[in-house]
Amino acid sequence: MKGNLKLSARAWIAVCFVVVLYAAIAITGKNPLAEFFLLAVAFSTAGIAALDSMQVQLRRYRSGIAYGPVGLFLACSLFWPVALIWYFFVRVRIARGTMPLKDEICE
Repeated sequence: MKGNLKLSARAWIAVCFVVVLYAAIAITGKNPLAEFFLLAVAFSTAGIAALDSMQVQLRRYRSGIAYGPVGLFLACSLFWPVALIWYFFVRVRIARGTMPLKDEICE
């Protein structure tokens, strides 16, 4: 099994946004600016995941989160950060080559 992890620049930016968000909330506590920042980060990381899903052709793989870009954006926006973390786990398995394809694609 290959040990290389090739994430796109957009994926790394999304990971950095999440880290910065958690650090900002931990430092500032709950205030209106932190709430706006949370929404901005949630929608921007969902958009990055949706764009990245087109690049890796997420629909081809057998996963519970294998939606098109619009469906993935909605899922990541509504269930952020759970869906975003799930997407990154699937993305890593795709990059490693261990994610199984859907049956209709294999034929």
